[in-house]
Amino acid sequence: MNQTTECGRDVLGFTVHGTGSEPVMVLHDWNGDHTTYDPVRPYLDAATFTYVFVDLRGYGDSRSLTGEYTAREAAADCLAVAELLGWTRFHVIGHSMTGMVAQRLAADAGDRVKSVVAVCPISAAGSPAPAEALAFFALTTEDDDAFRQVIRFISGELSDQWAEAKLRQCRLTVDPACRAGYLRMLTTAFVEDVRGLETPFLVLIGERDPGLDEAAMEKTFLAWHPNAEIQVIADCGHYPMQERPPLFATLVERYLRSHAG
Repeated sequence: MNQTTECGRDVLGFTVHGTGSEPVMVLHDWNGDHTTYDPVRPYLDAATFTYVFVDLRGYGDSRSLTGEYTAREAAADCLAVAELLGWTRFHVIGHSMTGMVAQRLAADAGDRVKSVVAVCPISAAGSPAPAEALAFFALTTEDDDAFRQVIRFISGELSDQWAEAKLRQCRLTVDPACRAGYLRMLTTAFVEDVRGLETPFLVLIGERDPGLDEAAMEKTFLAWHPNAEIQVIADCGHYPMQERPPLFATLVERYLRSHAG
């Protein structure tokens, strides 16, 4: 659903799952919209939590919305959704590029963020990928073969059918124009804004996700946030919500319950 605030700001599209008293805002990655989380929804505790799966500008139910495609804009858009829903305080789940957005939310509205689950996240330092790799990622906006290659790489070489499914999702749900903007976001650092944040962080990574491993998280999230902890999901790549959905739901909700109230 899309709505407009009283001040005329477009509100991101979102999908609600659950009716519980603990609100959770869920953000997607660069390659697909909120439907990336569809495999995990049957395993979520809908009586305890209310999950709101948000689509950033250019994605899914927000595909018609354009913008600057920055972390600060995305964080402000998420806060507008929270205002519309009447959420005073809430949890945040960010995946991959929206790990940056989750950190931006914690920096800009830390009193409202109960906890963050950062899944295979890009940090406020930006993408650790070298310039030539980012240039190749840019090709995936129009080059189907390049997209398939990236998906297989970050997923630990899963099947060709898996790469095809991810390609279909991307082409159906993502406005190509927004991807270049969010790729620029991944090169824009704001480390000093998040260093020392006391917001609780669970950093959840896949054992087979190249580049976003324990060493990378220890230099970023765990180094900056005194209340951060890390957990590695075995035999899993960049999409634990799709590769290991029941386990993903269990780990996430165990953490959210520890910071409820």
